[in-house]
Amino acid sequence: MPDPAPPSSPGPPIELSRYCVPFSPFRGKVEEATVALVSTAGVRLASDRPFDLEGDTSYRVIPGTAKGADLRYDDEHYDHACVDRDINCVFPIDRLAELAEEKRIGGVAEKHFSMGFTMAIRRMWEETVPRIVAELDVVHPDLVVLTGG
Repeated sequence: MPDPAPPSSPGPPIELSRYCVPFSPFRGKVEEATVALVSTAGVRLASDRPFDLEGDTSYRVIPGTAKGADLRYDDEHYDHACVDRDINCVFPIDRLAELAEEKRIGGVAEKHFSMGFTMAIRRMWEETVPRIVAELDVVHPDLVVLTGG
């Protein structure tokens, strides 16, 4: 199954810094913000193609309606003790749903994104990250929470 094609964007693209982690301070109200997750923990839907444990520069799209029980992870490069008990420690999808239900955030984005392990950092930076950013630009969350494995 091929990776999802990057969607067309309704507005100007998000700019990626070449020298640091892109960061824009959030100045809105968290109680009104839609939140998306982006992870490098190798998380995917149980029905999705597993990440290649030897190195994988692809990513998976996880719907905002997914539950932690729907997810799996593919990675041998970090300690899984916590993840084996609760996948929310690296991909807090259930916690976001709870926060939205409690009106502590405005909502859960319609899509989230996860990458697997790779040593091909340049390829990831030049190909995969811009594709995820293009998809985020369409989803247009107010906040993006980045998690690592």
